[in-house]
Amino acid sequence: MQFWFLAVPFLSGLGLVSPVPVTAEDPKAPTAYIAKVDPDAFRPVPLEHKKLGVTVDPATVRMITPGVDKFSIYKLIGPPHFGEMITRRWNYVLFFPVAPGSVERQRCRMEIRFTRERGHYSVTVSDVVWQDRACADRVAAAR
Repeated sequence: MQFWFLAVPFLSGLGLVSPVPVTAEDPKAPTAYIAKVDPDAFRPVPLEHKKLGVTVDPATVRMITPGVDKFSIYKLIGPPHFGEMITRRWNYVLFFPVAPGSVERQRCRMEIRFTRERGHYSVTVSDVVWQDRACADRVAAAR
């Protein structure tokens, strides 16, 4: 029995067990998708154009809003694509289907910036930054 009392805080820190479910009435629940567009924020990376990235639905990416924790992002779109595991910024190459059932994809670069509030363990999203306006608009329009 004592093991469970020790395991719950550890597993909740990893995002595997949620001690408090998030509901629509939760004041900390994200209400609107907020993203910035800043092409200058993306540093040039050798062979960046060859990154495979991940194909996702824009509605899935729309769930990444300020206040979401790092572990939830793993469940939504996976680990960062540029080997940035410990940093406060994760960069992704995302591909969005041009039309439902289409083989064509739109390539987008996204950066997620994190912050950790003083006195809290969890690291949460502070900003979502896109390289192109078209990608940000595509995600904002997704339902």
